[in-house]
Amino acid sequence: MWIKQQLPFFCLPHRVVFVLLRFEKKIPQVADIKNIVFDFGGVLVNLNPQACMDALQALGVPRPADYLTPYGHQGPFGAFENGDIDLPEFRRQLRELFSLQADDAAIDAAWAAFLEDVPYRKIRLVYALSRRYRVFLLSNTNPIHTRCLQQFARAGYPAEECFEKMYFSYQIGLSKPGSEIFEYVARDAGLQPEETLLVDDSPSNCRTAASLGWQTACPRPFEDFGLSLFPEEAALACDPAFAPRPFQSCVATMGFFDGVHSGHRFLTDHLRELARQRQCPSLVLNFWPHPRRVLKNGDCPPLLTACEDKQQLLRHTGVDRVELLSFDRALSRLSAEDFMRQVLKEKYHVCCLLTGYDHHFGQGGREGFDDYRHYGEQLGIEVLQAPEKPREDAALSVSSSHIRQLLTEGKVEQANQALGYEWFMSGIVVRGFGKGHGLGFPTANLRLSEPDQLVPANGVYAARILYRGSHYRGMLNIGTRPTMHNGSERSIEVHIFDFEQNIYGERLQVSLQAYIRSERAFPSVEALKAQLEADKKTILSR
Repeated sequence: MWIKQQLPFFCLPHRVVFVLLRFEKKIPQVADIKNIVFDFGGVLVNLNPQACMDALQALGVPRPADYLTPYGHQGPFGAFENGDIDLPEFRRQLRELFSLQADDAAIDAAWAAFLEDVPYRKIRLVYALSRRYRVFLLSNTNPIHTRCLQQFARAGYPAEECFEKMYFSYQIGLSKPGSEIFEYVARDAGLQPEETLLVDDSPSNCRTAASLGWQTACPRPFEDFGLSLFPEEAALACDPAFAPRPFQSCVATMGFFDGVHSGHRFLTDHLRELARQRQCPSLVLNFWPHPRRVLKNGDCPPLLTACEDKQQLLRHTGVDRVELLSFDRALSRLSAEDFMRQVLKEKYHVCCLLTGYDHHFGQGGREGFDDYRHYGEQLGIEVLQAPEKPREDAALSVSSSHIRQLLTEGKVEQANQALGYEWFMSGIVVRGFGKGHGLGFPTANLRLSEPDQLVPANGVYAARILYRGSHYRGMLNIGTRPTMHNGSERSIEVHIFDFEQNIYGERLQVSLQAYIRSERAFPSVEALKAQLEADKKTILSR
């Protein structure tokens, strides 16, 4: 006990820490861990629920303890955290429910009092871990409490540099301890359960994650868990002379990767094998926006994938890191030599560059593989060229431009074959003309998340819809709705089978499985309804 009083638990010598913990809990085996998912409240940030309840009572909220629990909240507090209501509605409901006269700032301050500080050593620990592992944040939280993440930036380690991605319950509409949120994160980030460690102070959250095959660590309140799990990084974070470590040497490839089709995955498979041979991480540098948008004043081809979807697809290839590289005027002016020195060598510490068989870079796109290899010899970067993917079907061309052509012709199944997965588009559900209910086929009107994303040929498609981690069958119509005389503007409408939820403002991912028929005008609404019934029957029989 004397040792605990004299030294912070976080900085105790390794052997002492293991003796203290050995009989208290099982320590996870982290030797094979590649991904770390941190909870926020109670793990990284200190909590003070009593201060919050006192502040709420001072505003006029009676018995706030009836609404607040250690790992979840009730009433408007819970609805706010789960994304069912936004911040203005949260404030309005508090005023109405408790007859409050408080202004917005007072309500926000009272609710913000639930969280205190993120200890500086924990910020440094997370940053140190992010240099070696894929590190994520997964929290049941809300827009007021996420303001606490600004402490990372004030400490000199912005949260965006510490976490590859941050998952918040209010944004994705799922909450712990439900298994759906863990499954959502695993799918989105491309995590293998046995390679993933959850650090969460809620036993129920850890039990759910463990049931899905994750490793878990459940630190007690105010327990510093660094040395027991990550002795090297924790010791580094305790060192007053600690400075951010650069990326370790890696094997990299780069490109725009529109669609992340089977040809792209042939390249990333080569990348992963090279990284395995050289015993270092693999890195994909993903350019955004499309270079032609910058170089040709916005004149770029319609895109197969939105930025966020492309990042997700690249992560699912199994590479160690995916970095978004902003393509702007300054970058476009760099020669291949300057790009390799300033970006690949100095920023990302690339020791081996794998290029596609037809890749070009440098101002004007004039420099290719021979130039890369020459500059690489001067910079200490090994440059290798991947072979062209062999065609399993001589008639099937695997390129982003050819896949775009297939989709604009409605040849969905051929496009999916070239992609190696069902092509999909993502967007937000917005209000449409509202005539689908009268036909017995209510539709969700989709506004695409990427304005430049390709819209396939007009017609009716068999579709698979992903909503909040669950898949549904449905049919998609793209076109101008000629029977309903709605003008010439194209719309994207999806009817989800056996689904009755209100999803306005929600995000959907719609995968196209097959082209069913062309869009055409029908002589009557009754004829259109009969055709929709036939379309549904056709799709369900597939």
